[in-house]
Amino acid sequence: MKKMLLSLAVLVSSSAFAQVLNVNSIEKVNLPIDGERIVAGISPKGDYILLTGSQLDGLTKYDLATGKSEVLTTAWGAGNGVKITADGKNVVYREDSFVNGLRYTDVVKKDLATKAEVSLAKATRNLNTIALQGGNAMIVNSGRLTKKVVTKSLNTTATAPVVSIDNKQLMITKNGVTSVLSPNGTQYSYIWPSVSPDGKKVCYFVCGVGCFVSDINGKNVKELGILRAAQWYDNNTVVGMKDADDGHMITASAIIAKTLDGKSQTLTDASMIAMYPFASSASKKIVFSTINGEAYIINVK
Repeated sequence: MKKMLLSLAVLVSSSAFAQVLNVNSIEKVNLPIDGERIVAGISPKGDYILLTGSQLDGLTKYDLATGKSEVLTTAWGAGNGVKITADGKNVVYREDSFVNGLRYTDVVKKDLATKAEVSLAKATRNLNTIALQGGNAMIVNSGRLTKKVVTKSLNTTATAPVVSIDNKQLMITKNGVTSVLSPNGTQYSYIWPSVSPDGKKVCYFVCGVGCFVSDINGKNVKELGILRAAQWYDNNTVVGMKDADDGHMITASAIIAKTLDGKSQTLTDASMIAMYPFASSASKKIVFSTINGEAYIINVK
């Protein structure tokens, strides 16, 4: 893959006050001319990324070493919260269908080696979330948890809590029971929830307020400021985007890394509108899209 290195001097100067990650380079991904243009995920090993369409339709696997692409599905909604197993061999995604104007969502597993597809959950109107724990897909539907084995080659014991959004509230499912978590109060609307890799903390965004992290029980709330679509890089660091608009369109956006003790680092500069990062700490890579349909990878030392 052809590398396009951005100036490290710019990166250092923009984040000299608090370095969170040691950035080695940023490289542009030479995406296929045709097909999906929005990054939907990166494999844990950092060897491929997933691309989706502008309406989160379809999934394409793009091999970062060879530049080869493979269409995995053309299903509507497939790019919405797609999950990749820890070994990178399976993806779990949504498949939306419409009946009489109503949307129904199925959950599908695809084996990347055999190309086999298996339905993990019947089409529903009330899918709350899909999470992966080891070799399991943890599916929360109407507040009820269903565990489905995706691959037996990974640990099939699943005990960590699962977080989701229902009726704009942050929910938590523990031991099969779903209840309201909403650490900042139920008067707010919540989006973009995720549990830290060690299962001890939850990151979420309160609409109109900002990004927060709390203990998994909702205690010890810490404010991280405006950081949208935040993803965990490790148990102490999240990466997200800080954007601005003129009321009609996004005019600026940067990828930001923040630690739970308040350190902040801008990872991209004003030369691009960088959005929606996905992190793979094992491979030390962060991938993101731009508003122009480009993709870049931040390589961390």
